[in-house]
Amino acid sequence: MFQKSFRPLFLALSFLILASTGYPASAQISADKNISVRLLPEKTEVKGGDTITVGIEQTLRNGWHTYWLNPGDSGTAARIEWKGLAVKAAPIQWPIPKKLPLGPLTNFGYEEKVVLLQEITLPEDLPEGAVELTATIDVLVCHEICIPESHTASFTINGGRDVATQAIAEARAMLPLDMGWATSMREEGGDLVVTINTDTPSAFAKLKSIELYPEEWGLILNTVETSASKDGDTLTLRHKRGDRALSEVPVTKLVIVYEDTNGERKAVRVSTLGESAVTTMSDSSQEITLWKALLLALLGGVVLNLMPCVFPVLSMKALSLANLKDKDIAIARKHGIAYTLGILVSFAVIAGVLIALKAGGMQIGWGFQLQHPTVILFLAYLFFILGLNLAGYFEINFGLSNAGKTLTARSDISGSFFTGMLATLVATPCTAPFMGAAMGYALTQSAFAALLVFLTLGLGLALPYLAMTFIPAVRHVLPKPGAWMERLRQFLAFPMFLSSCWLIWVLSQQVSHMGQFAALLGMLALAFGIWLWKYRPRHIAGHIFYLLVMLASFGFVLSTFFTMHPVAENSARAPDEKQNWEDFSQARLQDYLDGDEAVFVNMTAAWCITCRVNEKVALAIDSTQALFTKNNVKYLKGDWTNQNPEITAFLEEYGRSGVPIYVYYGPRLEKHGVRPEPVVLPQILTPGLVKDAIEPQGE
Repeated sequence: MFQKSFRPLFLALSFLILASTGYPASAQISADKNISVRLLPEKTEVKGGDTITVGIEQTLRNGWHTYWLNPGDSGTAARIEWKGLAVKAAPIQWPIPKKLPLGPLTNFGYEEKVVLLQEITLPEDLPEGAVELTATIDVLVCHEICIPESHTASFTINGGRDVATQAIAEARAMLPLDMGWATSMREEGGDLVVTINTDTPSAFAKLKSIELYPEEWGLILNTVETSASKDGDTLTLRHKRGDRALSEVPVTKLVIVYEDTNGERKAVRVSTLGESAVTTMSDSSQEITLWKALLLALLGGVVLNLMPCVFPVLSMKALSLANLKDKDIAIARKHGIAYTLGILVSFAVIAGVLIALKAGGMQIGWGFQLQHPTVILFLAYLFFILGLNLAGYFEINFGLSNAGKTLTARSDISGSFFTGMLATLVATPCTAPFMGAAMGYALTQSAFAALLVFLTLGLGLALPYLAMTFIPAVRHVLPKPGAWMERLRQFLAFPMFLSSCWLIWVLSQQVSHMGQFAALLGMLALAFGIWLWKYRPRHIAGHIFYLLVMLASFGFVLSTFFTMHPVAENSARAPDEKQNWEDFSQARLQDYLDGDEAVFVNMTAAWCITCRVNEKVALAIDSTQALFTKNNVKYLKGDWTNQNPEITAFLEEYGRSGVPIYVYYGPRLEKHGVRPEPVVLPQILTPGLVKDAIEPQGE
């Protein structure tokens, strides 16, 4: 009961004493101190806007200790305040802690020597010449008694000082390894039960050595041991519960300390949600069953037909039914079945690849293939070719042209099959309503259940055309055939060209400028090669010459795929001051969640059409930005255009496998000092939905 009754008073008194005490720093422990502090910069030659890592080295007198982020039953963590320049300091990176028994209490902290790490970003208007950076470090150091100490330490940038590269490297090796493993926690029989999908059956070989360290205080009884069990790649930890309610900690980090096969002490850090942590305004993946996932997948597949990339394909297939008479219903049904089979086979392949990669430990989700520039380039070229075909630039029967004739040819059943495959391919950049929860459920279940959900999604995509081929009354709704059909066919070329332009823009987010230029030249080479093929001469000499030039054109197109090298992962876009958003990171999110203000998280990608539309109509508009400013909402945006394990882990925490996802964390309640449960908004946003999440009616 000490923790529950006296901890707040103890913390308040500790910080009150810390705030009123000041002592100079010293390289060695002075007679009136129990700890010495010095700063270890990773680099000192810098320019404005640079981010540098600084080690805060603490050397303790024998028998004394300091505290971790969560100090345990008593104590308080170190605080660091920078002076001299207006630097931006990231959260402290804490090394692996150890248990420190003290009578009936158990604390978490460090003995002898410890190096905390912190990243600081220098101001853009950095003064020229040598500049001194100073930090005030407030620590509580304990033995049989606890004494707060305040130390001042400094170092000089751009002054020729030696750097502490080796010390920083050694300190980084002592940090827990951040993992994107799917993790959940719940209360069961007076225990905190933590379930971790490690994706690695060989992890945690020595179960008896495992220790659980929550970063939030009060979740566990610190004096008892953690018990662990393992089933395949799933690790389950049980620890006696503490006094703090799980509802007060909807999102937290856990450090799992263990011994490796060599007997060395290692640790991993995972992010977890409590069972009741997520409240949704739409299709939630919480408490979802297989039957509900199948229904959501079916509805999501139907809605996919309305997406701008898929709609032209469906339109052309619908037009091909316009000339069909009721006596040809058997032929129509064969084409409907072939189209459906093409979609189902494609979804089965996508599901198989995705499930296999997930089982191999990769952090991926729906749309993962669009994080690879070569796939984006292939789709851009495909849409460009289809657009040329629909516009009449050349004639090749893809099952899309010759409206009114295709389905009457029994030999063209294969065209419908491949058109189904095409529909699947062009649908992959999209996430329709209802899909998010279904896909998130699928990727956390067995391979059989996942495959079943994916096939149901494919069935939903095929359903509108299948209904037109099997139900004459639906087909009779189509207008009568006429000259308009050819004009409409040509008009539908422009959505294809627009899609191709959009994909080249997506590519520009992934590759260098030279890669973009090569992609555009490839499109020119495609058009030139097709033109040569159309007007190739019939005599042998000219035919050979044209054939060689045409092969050279298509060879150049193929060569462009080898120039698609992704840009560096760290080349993130700068925050948009007008829209007041910041790049997402787990550390930044946790830093804000540790504070009091509201946070809005937007997970997006350049290739996600739904994401882009939502931003234009609901998030980037003046009224929403004013709403964020009025309510002091911190706006974080995660870009999943390229692979990002942190974003993938965030998606998995909320039972999602792809973007978009929008999560709103309300501000701390003044009465209780805790945050309300996060709200997951629908995948199709309106300004009203965003407003209702931030300013609920009746409050």
